[in-house]
Amino acid sequence: MPLSKERQPGREQSGGSSGGAILPQLASTAPVHCLPDIWDRLAAQHGDALAGVDPHHQPAEEYSFTRMAASITQFAAGLQSLGLSKGDKVSLFSENSGRWMVADQAVMKCGAADAVRGVSSTVEELQYILQHSESTGLVVQDAATLDKLLPTLRGSTEGLNGSSSGSNGGSSGSAALPIRFVVQLWGEPSAEAAAALGPALHTYGDVLARGAQQAFRPVEVSGQDLATLCYTSGTTGHPKGVMLTHANLLSQLANLPYFLSPQPGEQALSLLPPWHIYERTVTYFIYSCGTCTTYSNIRCFRDDLLKHPPDYFVCVPLVLDALHSKVEATLKKASGLRRALATNLLAAAAAYVQARRVVQGLDLKYALQPRPVGALLQAWLASVLLAPLHWLCQKLVAAKVRVAVGVRKFVISGGGSLSPFLDTFYESIGLQVLNGWGLTETSPVLACRRGVHNVRGSVGLPTPGTQLRVVDPDTLRDVPDGQQGLILARGPGVMAGYYRDEAATAKAFKAGDGWFDTGDLGWRAPAGVAGSAMAGCTVLTGRAKDTIVLSNGENVEPQPIEDALCASPLIKFAVLVGSGHRALGALIVANSEALEELAKERGAGALPAAEVEQMIGAEVRSRLAGRVRWEHVAAYEVLQDPFSVDDGTLTRTMKPRRDAIFKKYATEVARLESHLR
Repeated sequence: MPLSKERQPGREQSGGSSGGAILPQLASTAPVHCLPDIWDRLAAQHGDALAGVDPHHQPAEEYSFTRMAASITQFAAGLQSLGLSKGDKVSLFSENSGRWMVADQAVMKCGAADAVRGVSSTVEELQYILQHSESTGLVVQDAATLDKLLPTLRGSTEGLNGSSSGSNGGSSGSAALPIRFVVQLWGEPSAEAAAALGPALHTYGDVLARGAQQAFRPVEVSGQDLATLCYTSGTTGHPKGVMLTHANLLSQLANLPYFLSPQPGEQALSLLPPWHIYERTVTYFIYSCGTCTTYSNIRCFRDDLLKHPPDYFVCVPLVLDALHSKVEATLKKASGLRRALATNLLAAAAAYVQARRVVQGLDLKYALQPRPVGALLQAWLASVLLAPLHWLCQKLVAAKVRVAVGVRKFVISGGGSLSPFLDTFYESIGLQVLNGWGLTETSPVLACRRGVHNVRGSVGLPTPGTQLRVVDPDTLRDVPDGQQGLILARGPGVMAGYYRDEAATAKAFKAGDGWFDTGDLGWRAPAGVAGSAMAGCTVLTGRAKDTIVLSNGENVEPQPIEDALCASPLIKFAVLVGSGHRALGALIVANSEALEELAKERGAGALPAAEVEQMIGAEVRSRLAGRVRWEHVAAYEVLQDPFSVDDGTLTRTMKPRRDAIFKKYATEVARLESHLR
């Protein structure tokens, strides 16, 4: 059931099909047809203003907008001298840095597309992407990355030195790759790599030097041309290559100002890997606004939040959880009086913001049914009585907490659901968290919360130009607002398809007429509910493929229950099981840091395993106490080995990968299910 345009400004269809985008943050109003077009305009607009800071590489580097634009053009000219042409593909295997941005934009400026991945991926995965993407060039982060790919590249030695190389045919086997050049972004190549690759191997400086010796030859690139291949993290089999065009990426730059308006001279901190399309697109957007980006990493980000305090910080929910845990640990170390004062003031602030949501019509409890007059009066009275304590909390506690967290204005969270306790905590200390939603296949942002319309628990309103439908998963017919269904999306950010995979593309667009199956379940807040200011906001409830069907016929979405369990300071991850049984079970990964703190407080080296089991059990029962009977956990198993990216049980954005978890912990799952009815 479509929403009215008045209530949902993002639902109207995208205008035009030329692929050009008007970017309000750039001075010129002429359409931009390909992403690299923005850099010369940014250089003209912001000149020597600082665009990027890269403090953790050797050498550390800073980029003005002028230098960034010049480096991109010069690197592109160097790539042209190495034979890169329009329509080619280049594999780019590196973590985030200013040089990554230069290489990425230079490839696009040549009319080519890059296939991106991080250096922590397995050799097999990188090899598959290199071959499946039909790359004719390779750009790697450093000598270590290149050395682990040498066995793959040796099959191309003849092609690299000018002889004919075999066709890979999209196979991940040992067929020779048609690689023309290899570029290493940081440091000097190893002697082994230099000997194996010969004159086809170049450093970042080499390519810039080649570009300085010849002018860049302009290439006509349209919005419909392929800009990048983003390979999804496959839970089974090989990852799929998502084809994103320049128009896809530019639509995000054109429409994200609806949610966020960074200003020239402000600061942003970049933490997530660049192959994560959420980080990548928001970084493009931040640059396009004239805002300076500092590149960080998982080891240094806590220090960087203090050394380079950002106005805007892009992260995933697990990072917000880690920062919250740091605040809690700091409070525990305070003296008794200070700890009690801070804890009570934060609790009062939390109660205040929760009451204020009800008064303002932003509490999801009243999105589907009218807010009772009694609830409104009670919330109004609570907000009046708690306002002085909230004010006092901001002065005495929250201001110091915000300084300790490091973010000055907005946190932009994505890549996973945000637990309600985190939403309430950050609102209580006066830090806005804008939670967004999207997929690699949608460039990615489909919806996001706004600072002026921040409905906690939702993912906000659709991106302008994007349409969302909530349909019955079986019939694909629209369901009424307020009813859960499968979410379909259509708009300028939706991908062109999966590279060399017509079957997967057809399946993703099975609804027809350009509607993409997101695989997410959710509902849309209806209009016309008395006292509600939430109409049009989307609420996610889980993934269609993750639904647990109990033997009594109840369908359970695991995500909200897992989020509730992970709200416990003692639980790091929780994964539910129970399909075909009468009750749920949970695989639990304990929060080792919290348990270590408890042990230290008692003067012990470690807590006894039996006591940990009891504590976890108490947390499981208390966190789910208010839920319906079939959403209770009847049995749980505390895992001894934590989930990790290295063994595949976590995605690279730190989300549990269910298939891999069930495979690795098959014995524990079987033991757990034996206790379920």
